[in-house]
Amino acid sequence: MQNIPDLVLPLVQKNDIMNKDFFDSLTLISSFIVVLPLFLSIIRHKKLEGIQIKLSYLLIIVFLVELISNVLWYKKVNNLPIYHFYTVIELILILNIYKTVLNHTFSKKFFVFIGVGFTVFAILNVLFFQNIYTFNSNTTTLLGIIVIFLALSYFYMLLKEVKYSMLETNPMFWINSGFLIYFSSNLILFFINNKLFTGSTEASYLVWGLHAIINIILIIFYTIAVWVKPKKLLH
Repeated sequence: MQNIPDLVLPLVQKNDIMNKDFFDSLTLISSFIVVLPLFLSIIRHKKLEGIQIKLSYLLIIVFLVELISNVLWYKKVNNLPIYHFYTVIELILILNIYKTVLNHTFSKKFFVFIGVGFTVFAILNVLFFQNIYTFNSNTTTLLGIIVIFLALSYFYMLLKEVKYSMLETNPMFWINSGFLIYFSSNLILFFINNKLFTGSTEASYLVWGLHAIINIILIIFYTIAVWVKPKKLLH
């Protein structure tokens, strides 16, 4: 490999700084843009329907996790243990959303089985595979697969039972679309080896930058889901 000329080295270092600054700004926006749908849900709390209320629970948890993890990150403290717990809570809250709209497709025992089974898997993953101070790619990969399955099941149900004449006023349509885009896009990211997440490299900035953009898109879908006024709820 050829050495970088001395005259080029300052330019490379400058580009690395610019990449880091851009990454930090994008990550900060991605972390706290959740306040937008959360604040909207607080303003409209008396007008929210069942699915929108359940979404607000998820928004609260997301905000708290992002707040705590960013505080730890700025203090140079490993914040990955938080995500081991958050992944389990996130799945439970997502199951709580789908349990309402897929109650004619899957039984309550199905959702209980998924929740319990996932929790056990997460515990075993920490004990034997990925300790609490590493990125839990195994658990988040399984989470992505489960949510993608539920999202596709919901869209299939919509095709079979057209109960909404205007999908744009259906909050679950926006939530489900956001889930499908987010988890399918990040499925490969969640499965990447932990080595990518150690150190600040251009590759890690790129991957996490893309993740931040996808997360912003998800929050935009959340915001629309809280904003719309459903004319008819799908049970």
